[in-house]
Amino acid sequence: MPGCVAYPCFGHSSLRPANHKEWCMIYPQFRAWLLIFLFSSIATPVIASEPSDPESAVRRMVRANAEKDLPTLSRLMAHDADIISYGVAGRKYVGWTELEEGMREEFVNSQRLELPINELKVWTKGDLAWYAMELDYIRYVADGSDVKRTVLPMRETGVLERRKGQWQLLSWHESFRSAQFGGPLATQPAASSSPARQ
Repeated sequence: MPGCVAYPCFGHSSLRPANHKEWCMIYPQFRAWLLIFLFSSIATPVIASEPSDPESAVRRMVRANAEKDLPTLSRLMAHDADIISYGVAGRKYVGWTELEEGMREEFVNSQRLELPINELKVWTKGDLAWYAMELDYIRYVADGSDVKRTVLPMRETGVLERRKGQWQLLSWHESFRSAQFGGPLATQPAASSSPARQ
């Protein structure tokens, strides 16, 4: 019969269709149920992996940042045009587009990122949550034929909102935990020859 395939071996003879015509009638139903099963088993883990609480959402964002996973970051961050967030070195991001451009640039410029969280505290009230976090932002950047590793001790605070059942980051502010990374605010004694201060 056109459009029908030979049936595979079902193992035990009692499980095999009696003839080719019977198989051609059973096969489309079998294939439909198999596809439904496969798609439902694939879709379930994706839904289950969505953060169900604000702390999980923050941790997932940090992991996505380290993995340079812009689609996940986009999904977990609000895209409101008037949201303002602040990064280090005087960076200010207004809306999702500016932030996305900044992240793309960072992902291109760094070979690898590591962001171990040292401390994270999250508070929740209704559909709002806020957090305070300390983490190390570790960048690996090509330096000629070598790779330069830089550890930036960071501090970050942020606000999340639950929208349509999903926690999204609205706004955040990051700074250095140590004044030595703060640029002009870091003061050094004029006569110091300590390598730690240079």
